[in-house]
Amino acid sequence: MFNIREDWRSVDFNDIVSLYNSVGWNAYTKDKESLLKAFTNSSYVLIVKEGNVVVAALRSLSDDVSIHYLQDILVRPSHQYKGIGRRLLDNVLKRYSHVRTHMLLTDDEEKQMKFYTSLGYENLKTYKKGTLNTFVKMNN
Repeated sequence: MFNIREDWRSVDFNDIVSLYNSVGWNAYTKDKESLLKAFTNSSYVLIVKEGNVVVAALRSLSDDVSIHYLQDILVRPSHQYKGIGRRLLDNVLKRYSHVRTHMLLTDDEEKQMKFYTSLGYENLKTYKKGTLNTFVKMNN
């Protein structure tokens, strides 16, 4: 049985680090203090546990009025394709249902593209409902 929780601080943070490593997001875990700060400064965090194992997490930022940005959503490989990611996303979209714009950035991995498209997100490349541009500046 999966347990979606908001109280991520009650979990040993090393278990969250293990989750990030399990999906290959090692760039986040090279500096655990920075990852902890990212969690602490997030607007909304959900984790999913099965027994004592953290199997999924979601982290987002919002001004709670006009923008909601989904930063991280990850599911341990052994628990993918069981609806956990969808349930996490449903929860965060319900939490921010009153917010006008929901955004996320992701790479072009086919599995991710299909997942977000199936949940109603549109790729800006194919967005036809107006004149919308996205600009990104990333520090390496």
